[in-house]
Amino acid sequence: MRVPIVRFDSPRSRSRLFAAVLISMALLLNVGCAASTNDDAGNAGPAVSTGALVSTKIADGQNPFAAAGIDDPQAFLNAFNAVKAAIAKGDKAEVANYILYPLRVNEAIGKHAMIQTRHEFVDQYDAIMTKAVKDAIANQNADHLFVNYQGVMVGNGEIWFGGSADTPQVIGMIAVNHNTGQP
Repeated sequence: MRVPIVRFDSPRSRSRLFAAVLISMALLLNVGCAASTNDDAGNAGPAVSTGALVSTKIADGQNPFAAAGIDDPQAFLNAFNAVKAAIAKGDKAEVANYILYPLRVNEAIGKHAMIQTRHEFVDQYDAIMTKAVKDAIANQNADHLFVNYQGVMVGNGEIWFGGSADTPQVIGMIAVNHNTGQP
């Protein structure tokens, strides 16, 4: 039995192949995201499940935040909990202490602002820390954080945390997103 040879010599054939590959990738990404679960329907947790609970990984001696470049998982949890508490209290100055400046604030697609200083952040706090952003961190359970090479995501991407390259490492917010598509 002979296997037919498929050639992609013409531009039309190559563009069809390219379109087929793009469609396949889009379907795989969609299926992967749709297959994720969120154990607590009231939790504005991650859109993608991270598997084992963060606390379980830490108890097993693993660093669940290593992919984000964060060296000390307990230091991350301390910073996360401090930011969560400061936002709940409306303590603008304390929240400003946990930002790795410049802070990127993403608005509509393609539009963003860079907050350069603590003073600038405190002055613009109410515009940056919208109800959706505050709700995302208030509802985020630390055991269900999403982590990748870009950082640690809160909610559906409303807040991203990261770690500095300094020694000792500094952990803080690196981005706030207002364009997550959530109500």
